[in-house]
Amino acid sequence: MQAIKQYTNVINGSIHIDLPKDFTAKRVELIILPADDEGQDKVAFQRFLLDSPEMTDEELQAIEEKRGHLKQWT
Repeated sequence: MQAIKQYTNVINGSIHIDLPKDFTAKRVELIILPADDEGQDKVAFQRFLLDSPEMTDEELQAIEEKRGHLKQWT
């Protein structure tokens, strides 16, 4: 399967896509997504990660102990 991903500008409600000469498909599927939102999603996810609560050393130790007990099961 050939796939092409590219960013292009919308001009007067239209887009123009130039396909490579070796692209031989007679029928294609287009999925149009706003590229501006993609950057915002990354920023929002980074903010989510930075604002998330941190784990204390004691909490990490408790999790590691539980993992150790689980690994002993056969």
